Amino acid sequence: MPFFIGQWVILIIGWAAHTFFDRHANRRTRARAVELGLLWVMVGGGVWAVLAGFSHIGPYATQTAKQIGYVPSMFQWEVGWADLAIGVLGIGCAWRRRRGSWLTAAVVALAISYGGDAIGHIMQVSKDHNLASTNVWSLRSDLLQVVLAVALLVAYRRTAPATMVAATSSAAPTRPSPSTGPTGSSQPATPPNWPSANPPTNHPSWTVRV
Repeated sequence: MPFFIGQWVILIIGWAAHTFFDRHANRRTRARAVELGLLWVMVGGGVWAVLAGFSHIGPYATQTAKQIGYVPSMFQWEVGWADLAIGVLGIGCAWRRRRGSWLTAAVVALAISYGGDAIGHIMQVSKDHNLASTNVWSLRSDLLQVVLAVALLVAYRRTAPATMVAATSSAAPTRPSPSTGPTGSSQPATPPNWPSANPPTNHPSWTVRV
């Protein structure tokens, strides 16, 4: 239980403090607040996912399984690496150039993984009467993180599309698309005042000097 309470206390306080002390040009606007909230849920939550992953595959794996009310097995090893993958995806959202498709993919992966985990915890509570504190708090935390991540992503795309496009498009150069020339070919059209592709061989400016 302290693991999950500590996670959400830090995420909420971090979100509020970041919003208050933000020095971004769009600080304290709705779009910026949504962006920061999404980043704290994904990046901060990603750090917690990494810690959770190590708790499943590290030396305290048996203790972790017992706290959830499970029997240690090889499946726990696979869950641990899944948590690590989700955590790395979330932490990667900290880089501005990954606020585009990477951010969407990270939220989708989190929603599928944690949504499935929540269903498993619900089945444990309803069918097996597993009321271990870590199992119950895992259920609450998983559902809350999925709902927040999806809702904030949708709000982020709606409230700050221009900011998102500018940040992602300027982060990585793109190849210029070829334009159709006057002959209908797919060769790039020669810009004005540029020398032609086949210059005259007797022109002095095209003399090759070694």
